[in-house]
Amino acid sequence: MQCSVNVLIEWESGETSWQPLHRKDKAGIYDSDPVTVAIYACKNNLLDAKGRKLPGLKKLAKTQKRILRHAKQAKLHSFRTKPIYMYGFEVPRNHEQAMAIDRRNGNTKFVDAENAEIFMIDEFSTFKDLGFGGNPGPDYKKIRVHMVYAVKHDGRHKARLVAGGHLTETPIDSVHSSVVSLRGVRLLTFVAELNDLEVWATDIGNAYLESYTQEKVYIIAGPEFGD
Repeated sequence: MQCSVNVLIEWESGETSWQPLHRKDKAGIYDSDPVTVAIYACKNNLLDAKGRKLPGLKKLAKTQKRILRHAKQAKLHSFRTKPIYMYGFEVPRNHEQAMAIDRRNGNTKFVDAENAEIFMIDEFSTFKDLGFGGNPGPDYKKIRVHMVYAVKHDGRHKARLVAGGHLTETPIDSVHSSVVSLRGVRLLTFVAELNDLEVWATDIGNAYLESYTQEKVYIIAGPEFGD
């Protein structure tokens, strides 16, 4: 039974057949699966096709878009708010969560990690403290900084202060920081063992603080900086 608008359907068997979009007895493709038809019509720009009567498809497509948009927003909200765990420890997303986790666990591991990071920053004289209400001048651009937290495989809690790099110009120089591979460590250890050599290892902390920024920037220190 045909109608003014028919749809070419490909079935699971691979066979194709023309089916009526809408029937008075509610046996058309649109009657049985209006959402799929609306999505197809929207993707192929058929909602405003001249000479075709698509009952309710435009309204349904808009509703479907709205539902999908809400679903994506809910998924994004869940991703941003759900707890993060590393090696069995909950990892905070910001300073407030870090303090709450410490209070809940009855320890100061994240507080200590923040203090260690701030101590290193102060030791390298990274910032010039202008005090409360200090004005760096019109030549300086404000950027945002925040703490990024992690837990190492041995249970050490770490905190790193990072800047909002998306607010500055994209650097044309290489900003890649290479990391030694496990294979490289094994090869070096193997060569040292064959030649009876002594192996030394060291950790370079906060190496980026040795370099001055090319941009004139300033920040407003948050509670993680202390008094």
